[in-house]
Amino acid sequence: MTTVPPASSAPGTASSNRVVDRAVAAIEAIIAERGLTPGARLPSERAMVAMIGTSRGSLREAIGRLSAAGRLSVGPRGTTIAAPLAARWAEGTIAAPLGARIAADPGYGRDVLEVRQGLERQAAFHAARRALPADRDHIRRCFDAMIDSHGSGDAGDEAQADAAFHLAIARASHNAVLHSVMSSMFGLLRSSISDSLEKLYTVPRTFEQLSDQHRRLMETILAGDAEAARDASDAHIQFVETTIRGIDEERARQVRAAALHAPSIPQDRQKSRS
Repeated sequence: MTTVPPASSAPGTASSNRVVDRAVAAIEAIIAERGLTPGARLPSERAMVAMIGTSRGSLREAIGRLSAAGRLSVGPRGTTIAAPLAARWAEGTIAAPLGARIAADPGYGRDVLEVRQGLERQAAFHAARRALPADRDHIRRCFDAMIDSHGSGDAGDEAQADAAFHLAIARASHNAVLHSVMSSMFGLLRSSISDSLEKLYTVPRTFEQLSDQHRRLMETILAGDAEAARDASDAHIQFVETTIRGIDEERARQVRAAALHAPSIPQDRQKSRS
């Protein structure tokens, strides 16, 4: 649990500023330890007062500072993590327009996979080089949660756990732009993964292969082997792309075969309808 020493009761602006500074640092620590991403809600004010060990006034001032800096957003739902400027730009100019296109034409999902490969191979490479102990712990927890989500019967839950694992790696890259872009595309990424999972799990033993790939990716990052981590990321995305392409081709073949055997409408009936 993140704590800071209780605020001193001594008056004075300097002392008050130090208390608020500690509260700001403690809030940032909570965000980091819990792996909170844009849109996630912070604990309640009462809970954070107990966790941090400060007064409500100091806590509110700390939240105000972080809100003014664009780190937090205070609204009817409470205090949430605000998307960074880069993430808001990417959400408005990339993710939002593409979401409608992907919904109308699933073929765009292959384009998403290409983008994922480019982003995630870099994230894996830099995460292996830069991950701190807290980053490694977060990646492990996300991996365990992803494995536990299997068998829930909800592809959406599995997709969210899968995306969270990959975003944990992006955060561990300590590349603010890379992490911001991937975070802003979380919904798009999650939709892509959900569509992929629904297709992939129609193939026997696919879960075991995906689990092995994710484990390999995690282990190479934890070992600090940047080249192997990048290769593991590439192998994973290529497997997903190849498997989905095979599923799509087989489904298209079945549709064509069904069309050939469908009863045809006599020409005189076609004329009567026209």
